[in-house]
Amino acid sequence: MCMAAKCGVHYMAVKSISSFYHFLSQAFTFTHQTLRGHKLRAIKMADNNLANQTSSAEMVESNQDLLTQILLHFPVKSLLKSRCVSKRWLSLISDPQFAAKISHLNVNLGPSGLYFYGSPFGFLNFDTNHNMLKVPSLSFLNVTGIEILQSCNGLLLLLCSFSSDNDSGFTYCVCNPTTKNFVTVPLPNATANRSIAGINLAFDPSKSTHYKVICVLMNNMQYPNLNEIEHLVSPTYQIEIFSSENKAWTDSGGPFEAPHYTDFEHGVFCNGAIHWLSPTDVSLYFDVETESLKTMAMPRTQTGGPSGYWSSQRFPYFGQCAGCLHLIEVDSISKPRFHILEMKPDHSHWCDKYRVNLNNVASEFPEIARRYMDEFPTLALNNVEEIEVQYYAYSILSVVIGEKDEDVEVVMVIPGKIISHNPRLNTSKLLSSWRANNVYDCMQYKWYNVFHYVESLATL
Repeated sequence: MCMAAKCGVHYMAVKSISSFYHFLSQAFTFTHQTLRGHKLRAIKMADNNLANQTSSAEMVESNQDLLTQILLHFPVKSLLKSRCVSKRWLSLISDPQFAAKISHLNVNLGPSGLYFYGSPFGFLNFDTNHNMLKVPSLSFLNVTGIEILQSCNGLLLLLCSFSSDNDSGFTYCVCNPTTKNFVTVPLPNATANRSIAGINLAFDPSKSTHYKVICVLMNNMQYPNLNEIEHLVSPTYQIEIFSSENKAWTDSGGPFEAPHYTDFEHGVFCNGAIHWLSPTDVSLYFDVETESLKTMAMPRTQTGGPSGYWSSQRFPYFGQCAGCLHLIEVDSISKPRFHILEMKPDHSHWCDKYRVNLNNVASEFPEIARRYMDEFPTLALNNVEEIEVQYYAYSILSVVIGEKDEDVEVVMVIPGKIISHNPRLNTSKLLSSWRANNVYDCMQYKWYNVFHYVESLATL
């Protein structure tokens, strides 16, 4: 679903209840137009056909299976409001089995917004009807500090700090910001000889109602005498898994070596696996179901040269949406184009999925195209090179995929604004103002400080 259509209500008709469905969808919409402060106003209609429609609706209301099938095709935001329609609806929508079914249907649902750091806003709402989606605050956790570590199919993995007169420290939490439910996760089995290299969340509601937390521990090397080291020795790592089903940490496999500087801290869960980037020819991914660690090749440079280098400049974005794993490749900030790569489901290779021409973005938002003389006017020599565009000022927050092939949006920060660009249609639009016009500030924003908010009824 594209961002422009997020506020629309999409229902699927069920063959056996098509005659009732039209009425219920209309009645549901009308009911919410009359909702104020979670109280239902009296609905009075004088139409003669209403009696027959009401009778049909009562038949559906009395049929648990039929009502369930209808409600399963309501958007999550509408289901949350529907809980106040009646005690029966509240009981049905709050049922863990119903939550599991709706989560299964919405497993590849795109985000309704983004949590992000570095701004007083803290949340970017994709919904064009801002009355439909309130900012999903995390204040219900009632802790001293919160750091979002990962978003995964509607759940958030958090590092929470707490402080009291008697105690202080930190703990890990998994929460559902939609339902405001959370659970604490016991600390991994880190010791003086094993430190936490990274911790990630794995939740796939299409396969299970349970989530898993994947922790990568680094075995700290002990050197009795540094002068005796003849060459650099790579550290070894150990994976531990916490399952919400058995509520315990267990080792997975044995110690392993990883490519140099593998970023275990910022993993991306997609299609049943946690993916980690490395500045080498290969990166790693961990199949959560089979508990197997595998390698994936990194893309070759677009100039045809050998692969084997990586930096935040070359790959400024690594993330997933709607079951697609994306990597954005940028040759240089002075070049007006970049590529959005997509990993094949079998992890065989990256394919060039979309190409973004920043000149098209600059036609709508000229502030993205910069000249050094704009930032350093006293050093300007007023030659021809200085008058031309010399670089582009932006950071990539997310790639959002919709239901249709043309529903793809690249969300970017540019000086003073947050915008989105559709590389299929070559269109750009303003999403929000940004906290500052500072050019270098907007260019330093990192993808791993941005987290999808996906509305979910998943239980913990």
